[in-house]
Amino acid sequence: MIQLVVVAHGKFASGILTSLELIAGQVEKIEAIDFIEGMSAQEVKERIKSVISSEEEVLVLTDLLGGTPFKVSVELAAENPDQTIAVISGLNLAMLLDASFSRLTDEFEPLVSKLVNVAKEGVVDSISLLEQGSTSGEECFTDGI
Repeated sequence: MIQLVVVAHGKFASGILTSLELIAGQVEKIEAIDFIEGMSAQEVKERIKSVISSEEEVLVLTDLLGGTPFKVSVELAAENPDQTIAVISGLNLAMLLDASFSRLTDEFEPLVSKLVNVAKEGVVDSISLLEQGSTSGEECFTDGI
């Protein structure tokens, strides 16, 4: 199974993990690392290194392209060329939910591409959505998760 590591600014990583568990229940082989005030980039990197399993493929999901969680995760991946580690930025709940289930059946590289698309497709605005086919938004939102 592919290991998931979620790394983000503030308490976003642990917060989004609690959202995932609310929807999907307890998820195994997933770690949340919060990059909180006062932590150095090196401390974040060491925390990531400490949770990564050397026997598995690892998918690191980060919040911002170019942010410290992303940069140190990419550095760590580059420093470990013998291990399969991919880093994706732009973390959102749709991406994390899909990652938690799809990693059970999907191959690593196609999963990475799929998650980027899932994240992009999950960003919509209500004006465009409502203009697509109904005068009432009720049809779009009949069921929640």
